Amino acid sequence: MKHPIRSFLLILAVALSFTLSLNAQTKSSSQKKTDALEQYCPVAYAAMGKAVKGDAKYTSTYQGKKYSLLNADAKKMFDADPEKYIPKYDGLCATAVAMGQKMESNPELFSVHEEATYLFSSKEAKQAFDKDPEATISMADKQFAMLEKKHK
Repeated sequence: MKHPIRSFLLILAVALSFTLSLNAQTKSSSQKKTDALEQYCPVAYAAMGKAVKGDAKYTSTYQGKKYSLLNADAKKMFDADPEKYIPKYDGLCATAVAMGQKMESNPELFSVHEEATYLFSSKEAKQAFDKDPEATISMADKQFAMLEKKHK
């Protein structure tokens, strides 16, 4: 049985490095980016277990964001169920969200857990998530709802 307090403390310890990273990041403009995931294919994460750039010939727009898909099959899969493939927390770093922070992620750092894709800002953030994904997801789900309310 995993210890939720130990997991929480591990995530909290990682928070120090995130705080430094977060302070180093420049504030993005209030404009939303229209190209999602830096053109990485959201279907490739789940279907191939790889971070792969999409092809400009195969794009889909969902909720105002343009997604680049690897090929016609990936486009068909995405169009049938976009929510299944779009990374959780609007593509933000899942570990940072669990700590109540909105932090851009690196689309090459990801984990697929129970058919959902999670992105991370650093290798340390991914490692913290991978040690106890359930605890991180539980905290991130609660925090993300509050972050969304705060920024509307």
